Amino acid sequence: MSVWHFKKGKGKEAFLELDLILSTLAHHTEGFRGSISLLSNKDPNSATILTLWVDEEALNRSEKEVFAQAVQKVQDLLDMPPEVENHIVFSTELFQRQQWPFRWG
Repeated sequence: MSVWHFKKGKGKEAFLELDLILSTLAHHTEGFRGSISLLSNKDPNSATILTLWVDEEALNRSEKEVFAQAVQKVQDLLDMPPEVENHIVFSTELFQRQQWPFRWG
């Protein structure tokens, strides 16, 4: 999990760039299993990115092949270095819907 803090007024631009970079790099990295991007309701200049990896070896590889490149490419838009915390997934249940049960603002 990584929490990204962008410069004031740069949140949308920075997140879109970061999302594109992470999606592209992660999908080409062995062991990648998925990701979830969370945008803060309280701070439009921050985002939390969860990436899922098959094992710790893949996670470690992603830090070199994905994370470091992403930081470098959005460095000018960052307010501070991203905060990183690793977790072990205990359980998960995800559903894929063709139509969301709520409307996007």
